[in-house]
Amino acid sequence: MASLLIIETVPRAENPIDAHVRNAIAIQKELKKLGHTVDLLFINENSRKFQKKYDVVMVSYGTQFPFIHELDKIEEINKDSAWGWLTNEYNLSPNGMFYKIFKKTSSFLLCNYEIGAVKYNCFDRTYSVNLNTLLFNDMPKTKKTKDFIYYGTYRTDREKYFKKYLQGDVYLSTSTKNHKKFMHIGCTAKPIMKFSWNKPALLNFRYSLYIEDSFTHNNFNNLANRFYESLACSCVILFDKSCLATLKQAGLTDYEQFLISNTEDLKRFSEKNYEDLLGIQQKWKDIVILDKVKTTYSISEIITGESNASKARLNQTSNHEQRLQESN
Repeated sequence: MASLLIIETVPRAENPIDAHVRNAIAIQKELKKLGHTVDLLFINENSRKFQKKYDVVMVSYGTQFPFIHELDKIEEINKDSAWGWLTNEYNLSPNGMFYKIFKKTSSFLLCNYEIGAVKYNCFDRTYSVNLNTLLFNDMPKTKKTKDFIYYGTYRTDREKYFKKYLQGDVYLSTSTKNHKKFMHIGCTAKPIMKFSWNKPALLNFRYSLYIEDSFTHNNFNNLANRFYESLACSCVILFDKSCLATLKQAGLTDYEQFLISNTEDLKRFSEKNYEDLLGIQQKWKDIVILDKVKTTYSISEIITGESNASKARLNQTSNHEQRLQESN
């Protein structure tokens, strides 16, 4: 079994909203179950107890200026360890501080998209797993009071879809700072606060709109967190037709009737046929649960492999130093 340190690039929160934080917590939890030793360090925390030797050090996400207390000491102790970068976003790059570490250590990328979709010159190895499936946890079903919701951050390469769907009676859950951005491009959807995931407001909705970036149309990215969250909250997922290639590669079946092209298509979905449509999508849970197990074991195998390689490098370094001492 391996020892792993995960460094998160945002502060610790009691009920984290960010998917990458929840992913890091899920990885810690699942790997511990399999016998690995896993520590999790957030920025602005005292790193003293984490200044020790790990087989693998993995950095989560990519904020611009994360302050890691005495990172240089962690780096020095673990200069022969494997360093990895964990990301579920194709449009991120490692912070410059970590980029330098990745360049001079044996490093790897653990991502949620297909290998080769994004090019980096600081990693020796790349692994692709379905990170988002780790967050699937079935929620108790509650009474639905509203129909359509879209939630997420503002992305410029989704603007044409925002303009098309975020109109009228559709609800929009996003950060307050993003409300004006949506309004500026002509969206008239009903803005509400960003979801909390300890008691998700998503449970109140019958239908969730799923759109993706234009990049993802041609470069496979495992289904986004909103797919797994909607499925867990008994919220029927409606996919823009541009997501067809992703759905095919994701291994789902019986998704054709959930493809939409415009707001007129939303009229096909109502409170009357919600239960029947939900029954079709609930069958996907078996696929998701199996994928979650596969992802957990895949990450475990990756960390174990990196750990073994790290130990081999350390032994090689020790043997080399011993030979130098003997020759002197």
